[in-house]
Amino acid sequence: MRMRPTLYSGLDVNLLGGARRGRRGAGSFLTTAALVTLGACAPVGVDLAPVTPTPTGVHNIGQFVWSDLVTNDMATAKRFYGELFGWQFEDVVGDPVLYSVIHHMGVPIGGIVPVDDNDPDDNDLNAGGARWLSLMSVENVDEAADRVLRSGGHLDREPWNNPTRGRLAVVTDPQGATVVFVRSKGGDPPNREAADLVSGRWMWIELWARDVTAAVTLYQSVAGYSAESTDAFDSPEYRVLMRDGRPRAGVNLIPWPEVQPNWLPYIKVDDPAAVARRAEELGGTVLIPPAPDVRNGSAALLLDPSGAAFGIQRWPVDGDTAGGTK
Repeated sequence: MRMRPTLYSGLDVNLLGGARRGRRGAGSFLTTAALVTLGACAPVGVDLAPVTPTPTGVHNIGQFVWSDLVTNDMATAKRFYGELFGWQFEDVVGDPVLYSVIHHMGVPIGGIVPVDDNDPDDNDLNAGGARWLSLMSVENVDEAADRVLRSGGHLDREPWNNPTRGRLAVVTDPQGATVVFVRSKGGDPPNREAADLVSGRWMWIELWARDVTAAVTLYQSVAGYSAESTDAFDSPEYRVLMRDGRPRAGVNLIPWPEVQPNWLPYIKVDDPAAVARRAEELGGTVLIPPAPDVRNGSAALLLDPSGAAFGIQRWPVDGDTAGGTK
């Protein structure tokens, strides 16, 4: 079944573009101070969770292996995501807590990095907003970061070693999308097959870009992707980034100048409309509700209570659970 227009259709560009409306802007840049907070866990003695609980010894280059939420309200984030997706949280010992590992059905899938509005070291986050930061597996973190730098992007956090997660760097590409490069210690999670997709976990990620061609070219140089066109979203600009015969991410054109480029992660759900309603009840915002003319009603774009954007998606789009996919 063909999916209808891109998820951008009907988007409230004022919200995604960073308008305050009582919360952090979802589309604005995450500032250097916040990114250093993410990277500074190791210097103060906090080890970041490994991207897979069981070492694999295999690096799946181009795979997005982890996501960390940077937020100024960890307690509210835990309640929101816990009630919405059944996530559980394991705080790293400390006072205050500097990191919390997200678990789903016993499997670690991400983390939360708290930022204090009253801490002068974190004041710049007030202008940047909460955000999900996703980790892309690369062959060589330093070389990948250098490619972004030479292309006109910048380093938000220069490459560093975390004893439990591996080598990392935080970069913002020339169009303004922020991503974390990682060469994980112990290897990456196994490749996900269709039957492995579980409701309540990450299933996909898209780069929203102003120049699709330039974005594809950059990330091809970083992770060795090939790029394929698809008519699945009825969007001629949409590209699927492939590596080793597997789709790793999508790239699509932002139709409005108010929307900042960003990497948007998606969580698999069974009933997008029900999840969107529940998200609003929990203090979130529905930017794009499920609608028949937007991916056949299978997707929605949400903000959590602190303003971090993420997508939800039913998969397969028609709801068929054949092959073990839920």
